[in-house]
Amino acid sequence: MKNTLLALLAAALLMLPAISKASGNESGDTVVIELNNKSKIMIYTEDRVALKDLEQYDLNKMITDLNQALKSKKIQKIEMEDANGKKYLKDTTIVFGEGKAKSKIRIGNLELLVDTDDWDDLEDEFDDDLPVKKYEFEEEPEKRTSHYFNVDVGLNNWMEDGVFPDAEGKSYGVKPWGSWYLGLNSVNRTWISGPLFLDWGLGVNWYNWKLQDADYQVVEGDERIEFVEPVDVDIEGIKSRLQATYANVTLVPMLDFAKGRRKVKNLERGSVNFRTYKKQGIRFGVGGYAGYRLGSNSKYVYKEDGDRQKDKDKGSFYLTNLRYGVRVQVGYKGLDLFAMYDLNDTFTSNRGPEGSNGLNAITFGITL
Repeated sequence: MKNTLLALLAAALLMLPAISKASGNESGDTVVIELNNKSKIMIYTEDRVALKDLEQYDLNKMITDLNQALKSKKIQKIEMEDANGKKYLKDTTIVFGEGKAKSKIRIGNLELLVDTDDWDDLEDEFDDDLPVKKYEFEEEPEKRTSHYFNVDVGLNNWMEDGVFPDAEGKSYGVKPWGSWYLGLNSVNRTWISGPLFLDWGLGVNWYNWKLQDADYQVVEGDERIEFVEPVDVDIEGIKSRLQATYANVTLVPMLDFAKGRRKVKNLERGSVNFRTYKKQGIRFGVGGYAGYRLGSNSKYVYKEDGDRQKDKDKGSFYLTNLRYGVRVQVGYKGLDLFAMYDLNDTFTSNRGPEGSNGLNAITFGITL
């Protein structure tokens, strides 16, 4: 019924100029649209200019708000106020048939909505030759705080006195490609004012530092972390890395010049909708993070007498339990990039690699 009402309402808007002209009333126009024996819509305007102004209002949103107000079983007087003249201004494409799906599956920027309780009916729909409807619209944020999950994928390295150790041939130099960073994050975005938002949340992050020279093995020594070469000349290193897992808290103020609006593309077939969401405009933010180490291990893969071997050890490796630093986020439309820099040393005081002046972890990558 709601779909029919909206469609007729839209058709009525297109017919309004012709109807008002036929009425011949220059001082005021009244249009009565009879939908059925139970529903009528009456539109009154002072003149044709006011009638033309109706085109800029989002009647779809008006009806949605009216339905929300009518959910109460009590008889009440309902006043739909719009003091600033903006609440119902039409700045998005009206989508007919929009409603709350009974089943949703959301992965990143993809969403599948199924509006049925009976999966047999859904199976019947696939047997029928139903048309596929395509449309897109711009979605406005409805809540002051929204929640979502994202995935950070990037590369890790260390910095020592502003340079990368591998540039100077250090034994603890990191090979960027293969030193993967993975973060699974639960993020809240709170609107503050204007384009200012606050991204905050929790996450679990995995750091991998893959050594540039695979002949060196990461070892937890008696007093410090050590990067040692095998004594046996018959051993050929294939891969050597140090891995650490942290639980992180992030807090990043963001300037989102699109103010949280997203472009939505929808494919509809019967009761099934498939949507893709894409952010709009430019976003930029600088904030901080803090993390606590959950675990760490080393892995050394090598060949000995032609056989592939693997040594994997667990331990602290003198990594700091608490880490903190600066996080930068930059986004444009559907692309989001991030960078993180630890302000504290990766290893506890005087426990880092021999000869180092302190190593600060640095990570950069893309947010999915």
